[in-house]
Amino acid sequence: MRLRLFGLSIAVLSALVGTAAAQDSYPSRPVRWIVPFVAGGPTDTLSRILTARLAEIWGQSVVVDNKGGASGAIGADLVAKAAPDGYTVMLGTQSTNASNVLFFPNLPYDPIKDFQPLTLIGTACMALVIPPSVPASTAQELVAWIRKQDGGVAYASAAPGSSQHVAAELLVKRTGIKATHVPYRGSAAAMPDLMSGRITYMFDNLPSALPQARAGKVKALAQTCARRSPSAPDLPTMEEAGFPDFAIEGWYGIFAPAKTPRPIVDKLSADINKVLMEPASLERWKTLGFDPIGTTPEAFAERQKADLAYWKRMIDDTGIKVE
Repeated sequence: MRLRLFGLSIAVLSALVGTAAAQDSYPSRPVRWIVPFVAGGPTDTLSRILTARLAEIWGQSVVVDNKGGASGAIGADLVAKAAPDGYTVMLGTQSTNASNVLFFPNLPYDPIKDFQPLTLIGTACMALVIPPSVPASTAQELVAWIRKQDGGVAYASAAPGSSQHVAAELLVKRTGIKATHVPYRGSAAAMPDLMSGRITYMFDNLPSALPQARAGKVKALAQTCARRSPSAPDLPTMEEAGFPDFAIEGWYGIFAPAKTPRPIVDKLSADINKVLMEPASLERWKTLGFDPIGTTPEAFAERQKADLAYWKRMIDDTGIKVE
């Protein structure tokens, strides 16, 4: 009996030592950080802030690799099929790791089974933005102006099936305006056409919309937060602007491939959460309109699954279909 207990103790001790060793030695080479959208958008901006600090902490380079296309599916599929060793991670969204599966039945990856959630880094609602040339100062004025345009207008989204697409189409359904969807490979790609007036409106995530609005390059009319974001206290919510039940919130989270060793999962989650909440980071998030959270891998997994049901309701409400 004593020998059995002694053997068990040695096994437990060895496991603990192995866990500590894995955490201490990781990372021992550069980490590849996939952004499944083009450079310049909110996922790219958030990634570059986080990875710069993580590289300092780890003493290893963290290479941001933008793999845009197919509503984020190209980059997400790359991560899903990467070696589960902690050296390939991704900043995903509710589209890449939740709602895409509702739009694309032949998605080459499973957004739940093929990924290991690390942490929900935060949420960000969107701003309804228009070109400076459009003569509207409120969301209601925009709708009235669109109704006067023969043939309707065009609206942009970061990708088919994205939260931007859902919000823009919800506005169409609720108001009866005529508007044609023009999808882009990320909101950064759409912004020049919006600024020039080739696109009439777009719902863009606050982290990328607010800087452009503050610079006078676009006009922000309202936000989709349930309550005004602390980063945009003067911007009315869509509900305050006269559109009931119009609160839409997206999220950003960090994922690794499924079957990534637990010690590495724990270290990644802990280090990313640490950077997320550092005072210098919090100042950056505030200016970007990003509301940081930081969670355990388990809590993030629960949020990811719950969002599948939420986005299904939203998609059913708008009737969106992605060809």
